[in-house]
Amino acid sequence: MFKLGSKLWYGLAAFGFLAAFVYAGASGHHAVGMETFVGAISLGYKGRVGDHLGYAVLVSLGFVSLFVGIVLSALRDADPEAAAQVVGLDTVPAVEAPRTASFWPLVGAFSLAALALGLAVDKLFFVVGLVGLAITVVEWAVRNWADRATGDPEVNRAIRHRLMFPVEIPGIALVGIGLFVLLISRVLLALPEVGSSIVFGLVPVAVLAVGALVALKPKVSSTLVAVLMLVGGMAILAGGIAAGIKGERKIEKHVTQHQGLNVQLHPGAPQGGKVGG
Repeated sequence: MFKLGSKLWYGLAAFGFLAAFVYAGASGHHAVGMETFVGAISLGYKGRVGDHLGYAVLVSLGFVSLFVGIVLSALRDADPEAAAQVVGLDTVPAVEAPRTASFWPLVGAFSLAALALGLAVDKLFFVVGLVGLAITVVEWAVRNWADRATGDPEVNRAIRHRLMFPVEIPGIALVGIGLFVLLISRVLLALPEVGSSIVFGLVPVAVLAVGALVALKPKVSSTLVAVLMLVGGMAILAGGIAAGIKGERKIEKHVTQHQGLNVQLHPGAPQGGKVGG
């Protein structure tokens, strides 16, 4: 039932949980008792846990390894006999070496560079590098698995798309919208008031124009649409980076002062009463 790969990850998950349990009690400066046991079991919600950082790292190791083990069990570690049963064949065709280029090593290299840059410049780059590495590990692993699933490259591509498209399409849309909003906001805050108003009006018009072109002319070349989107994306990215380097424009604060009105209530009354706001 369990293949070699899944056994490895299940064993690593067991090690992570056991090490986290032991570390929770050994790293605390208190007597080991029921509170330590409850703290380790409840992930620190109840009871006591020693060093939170080390405990969190070991628990994360356990959960991630358990997830990978479950995925490998579901996929039967790409076992040829299991794959043959799924596709309804007696034997799976011989697997050929992948011939298509993969850009995930390049993404991983940029992510590592962002990690190093984040340690020296800003924590935002560090977070971006971590996210990029996580995405690279998952995408690269699935890509390599799918390329060796069968001997037919088209079938391998269909298997990969069927597994990853339900995750990739919403994820890419969410990241793209968030990045678009962030970059445009940087540009609007960096430009003068008149320039930001112009950009605020032109960007929606450009997006609407591209959408109308695709909707009204469905037979338009996909290459043309891709080029337009690429040029627009590069322009927004360059503008956002330049605006981030320049910084926000100085916004003057307008302070409204309310002066009181001195009135004389009645003859002989002191001159100092204030009415107004």
